Amino acid sequence: MITLLAVGDIHLGRLPAGLPDILAGRHRELGPEAAWNRTVTEAVDRRVDAVLLAGDVVERSRDFFVAYGELKAGVERLAKAEIPVLAVAGNHDTHVLPRLAAEIDSLELLGEGGKWQARELGELTILGWSFPQTQVRSSPVTSLPELDGQRFRIGLLHCDRDQSDSPYAPVTTAELTAAPVDAWLLGHIHKPDPLNQARPIGYLGSISALRASETGDRGPWLIEVNNHDIRCRQLVLAPLRYEHLPVDVSALEDTGDCAQLIVAAARQRIQELSALENPPEAVGLRVELTGRNAVAEALPALAEQLLNEASPWQESGISCFLDLIRVAVEPFVDIDKLATQSDPAGLLAHRLKVLRGASGPERQALIDYHRARLAAVADAREFRQLERKLDDDAVAQYLEQAALVALSRLLAQREADQ
Repeated sequence: MITLLAVGDIHLGRLPAGLPDILAGRHRELGPEAAWNRTVTEAVDRRVDAVLLAGDVVERSRDFFVAYGELKAGVERLAKAEIPVLAVAGNHDTHVLPRLAAEIDSLELLGEGGKWQARELGELTILGWSFPQTQVRSSPVTSLPELDGQRFRIGLLHCDRDQSDSPYAPVTTAELTAAPVDAWLLGHIHKPDPLNQARPIGYLGSISALRASETGDRGPWLIEVNNHDIRCRQLVLAPLRYEHLPVDVSALEDTGDCAQLIVAAARQRIQELSALENPPEAVGLRVELTGRNAVAEALPALAEQLLNEASPWQESGISCFLDLIRVAVEPFVDIDKLATQSDPAGLLAHRLKVLRGASGPERQALIDYHRARLAAVADAREFRQLERKLDDDAVAQYLEQAALVALSRLLAQREADQ
């Protein structure tokens, strides 16, 4: 059996976003460099046959020296354990990764210049392609050379899947599926795919949370190849984690008890995370208040107050902090019935139903109209570093939250006027 450790986007040189001031001094020990060091230790302890890097190892070309020390130290540890490191360049490190590979012994760059390259590991072949420039608007899969023989093949590729107008090596699922390759390990998108199919094709994801929206499990993947069978398992070892935490406040009668509900839910989740083989050192909690409640109209202001007053705390040896409190609580009202009315509350309820429904012209029109308005804010100089991706789901989420807040206030005002 051949074992590999496959690593998605690392982005050495990038500081994790969203840390509270009290944790700002721990950027390095919670960021990509720490995740890379944990990955190297895991590879050495497991005595894997090779480590694969799927591009965007480095954040920017000017991060040569930032990346050089950390990458070199890790590669040298792996080389001492006789573990080769095979990498492809992505759109972030198109120019800097080849330079680093030229300076660091045992770091092998595959597919330099946008030409597919094969590297044999026993009975296994790794096929790699690297970005020749920062933007590539054609699919690299179309230039895959003719392959013959019965060897098991794994493709290592940094690309943008099913995004035809992307400047970052757009490929289609159909192309990947049709290629004579037994598994595709992809870089570029930070959210990992399950990779639990008999023939895995998907994104490895980032090995550490780089922004607060990157919630859930992060880490490299253990790839086990036995003859023509392959198994992929993610090793959760990121030192910094952001966690979506739903909190049902349906039974809440006194808004003063809301903080205790959040703490109770946080404590339970942190205890679960502390039981991991490699527990995180810090967890940012993205709380979502859910349910139906008569005091729904008071919750947005309360959420803002709690978030402003919150300080990090220790739970089961892990530093915890509140990153977000999102209110998705419905007032006690029949949305379907209210949506039949022609007053402002009825119109808002109708649009809320549209947003929650299946994709269609009316839903898409709402999303497209408001995406332009949200984009104007997201593109402002003050927020540009947040790199918010305004896809359909993100826009719909923003609109639904705003609709619930506005609806609660409209109904409260209607009741006060009666």
